[in-house]
Amino acid sequence: MSDEDLQKKLHRFRNLIQENQPKPSESSFPERYRTLAQAIGGELVTNHAGAYCLVKTFYPFEHYHGSCCLDDAAASATVPLSAFTPLEEPGELELPSMLFIDTETTGLGGAGAVAFLVGCGSLVEDGFEIRQYLLPDYSDECAMLEDLQQELSDERVLVSYNGATFDLPLLKDRLVINRVAKDIPYGHHIDLLHAVRRIFRRRLKDCRLTNIERELFSFERSDDIPGYLVPSVYFEWLSSDSLELLPDVLEHNRLDILSLFYLVDHIASIHRSRGEVLDEVDDLHSLSRVYSRRRDQATVQSIIDRMEGSGDSELADDIILFNALNFKRANALDRAVPLWHRLSQIDSREGFWANLELAKYYEHREHDPARAYLFASRARDICPYGETRQQQLVLRLERLLAKLRPEK
Repeated sequence: MSDEDLQKKLHRFRNLIQENQPKPSESSFPERYRTLAQAIGGELVTNHAGAYCLVKTFYPFEHYHGSCCLDDAAASATVPLSAFTPLEEPGELELPSMLFIDTETTGLGGAGAVAFLVGCGSLVEDGFEIRQYLLPDYSDECAMLEDLQQELSDERVLVSYNGATFDLPLLKDRLVINRVAKDIPYGHHIDLLHAVRRIFRRRLKDCRLTNIERELFSFERSDDIPGYLVPSVYFEWLSSDSLELLPDVLEHNRLDILSLFYLVDHIASIHRSRGEVLDEVDDLHSLSRVYSRRRDQATVQSIIDRMEGSGDSELADDIILFNALNFKRANALDRAVPLWHRLSQIDSREGFWANLELAKYYEHREHDPARAYLFASRARDICPYGETRQQQLVLRLERLLAKLRPEK
């Protein structure tokens, strides 16, 4: 018998055992459980393994998240997969199949860290619904995880923010430790942190979700509880039944999930329009780098043209160098050479590469070894790299000198 067949057989036996176990009534649990459920506007759900609190929150299509309307964000039935990947990947992902997931935990990792709150959001018939699974005490973790599995399937597209590093590994560990499952089923996983960084890190620097939603959606949280305080709020509940800040933790979790939904639409629209919805030069440059890695020179040229036509004459040196190198790849040297000349007098990394490119250009294209020698010498003088690069420049200069010597 294979391991897979054995696992299936054990799973069938386990289900038979669970079905025969009586479901405990709410009254068999501490009164504090019911108090907790009432305080957070949820219900106490029981199963064979224990109890947990379930809070459902519905947002109609008319709901606004800052300047963005839910109806607009849900207008497209699908989003391109390649909007969320570093390289081009064919295919579309269906928006209704997406499960937006975010956890609040008792710590940052390790065997002792527990996801005491798991929020799951998805499109429903008339809007967007968030279902939050809250753990009333450690002993009921298995009960919460058992029912959480109903949210997961091989057809689901999981959407998270830093979930690949944090949320999903933690949930998987807790499922295994509680002998609920050995993995998390899903069709695709989109970690929006990486998609956001690829486009916005250059300009915004701070890619925390609260800053991203402020900058992109003009959404300002009021009285939001800081993330670092979330574990202590839960510990207060466990030790003293304090409910003072726990509703704020659930609201913090809900807002995170809502922002994920709007981010999916925003990033998808950037890629669908090839950057037409972007206005900032830094964002356009970041997007052009994405398409450059994908060898999509036509899109790169289109984005560069938008940058050069933006009226911002003070482009950063690294942007000018990048644009010039892409003009070179497109064999548009008439556009690349002026940019290299613009950088050639700057004592910087960009200045070094500009001088080196000009040395190549004048040697091989213009057949002017004298000018090539001047730019190669300048590159040697400002070279910011080590001995290997220096030696390459010495060899280049020797070759150019040989071309300048009169033939005997």
